[in-house]
Amino acid sequence: MLKRVIAVSTAAVLAWGLSPTTANAASAYVHFKNKATGRCLDYRADYGPYATDCNGSGYQTWLINNEAFQLSAMRQNAGDRLCLVARNGAATMKPCLSSDPAALWVLAPTTVEFQLVNNVTKTCLGEGADAKHLVKLVPCSGGNSQQWEMQTT
Repeated sequence: MLKRVIAVSTAAVLAWGLSPTTANAASAYVHFKNKATGRCLDYRADYGPYATDCNGSGYQTWLINNEAFQLSAMRQNAGDRLCLVARNGAATMKPCLSSDPAALWVLAPTTVEFQLVNNVTKTCLGEGADAKHLVKLVPCSGGNSQQWEMQTT
């Protein structure tokens, strides 16, 4: 019985310690400002994830592990507190599930900015050129539309 308790306790500690969505000292609330346009990453239920003028709202505030090259969920700090997820080749918002590898992103540093690289697709989040400025998953090229300045709140 004691061995079973120790094994379960050890597994729980390991699972907790490895969880990319667990808040820790490196987690921060941030805004992501696109280098090409100066617009901020936002979300509207009728558009999906998009970029718009920066206004500091909760819909433009994201909880993320802000250490470079670490897997992290990107949880929005408003409404249902959804996470940015890659689904069927597109960026979308879904309930946050620690078991969903497509909900994990890596901050890949460039010069001052970061590229947001999806864990599953290995594509970068970039601002689209359409009228709604929807964000898209695109092959990582280092272009300005794929670079995001991270501003802590």
